[in-house]
Amino acid sequence: MSPVLLLALLGVTLPLPGVQALFCQLGTNHRVWKVSDLPRQWTPKNTSCDSGLGCQDTLMLIESGPQVSMVLSKGCTEAKDQEPRVTEHRMGPGLSLISYTFVCRQEDFCNNLVNSLPLWAPQPPAGACGRVGRRGRGCQKGFH
Repeated sequence: MSPVLLLALLGVTLPLPGVQALFCQLGTNHRVWKVSDLPRQWTPKNTSCDSGLGCQDTLMLIESGPQVSMVLSKGCTEAKDQEPRVTEHRMGPGLSLISYTFVCRQEDFCNNLVNSLPLWAPQPPAGACGRVGRRGRGCQKGFH
């Protein structure tokens, strides 16, 4: 009997080439902050994902007047890989939703978002409209 067949009969599983378990950052958070308290940082935990799963980062900021609700989710996912993506929806002054999503499998801990800076830069100078995002955009009017 071949050694591989004997190991299989004994219940020993061997990892398949190209399908390795990843280590990912792990965390969830939902909290309401004052706009002046942003940007925020956090310290994630680590986890080992099942074989074939990827790592994901999801961050959503909902601004309503002087407050921002932050929803964060980091961990393992079955979703397909996705380059970092920022989506912004703005309706008038003081009401916006900004989300960040990223799914990766290229290396351990590739979901390494540890602060809200990709979504939230400091308030622009007085007299300017909107927020200056990570792409350096100034005024944003209407619903995008």
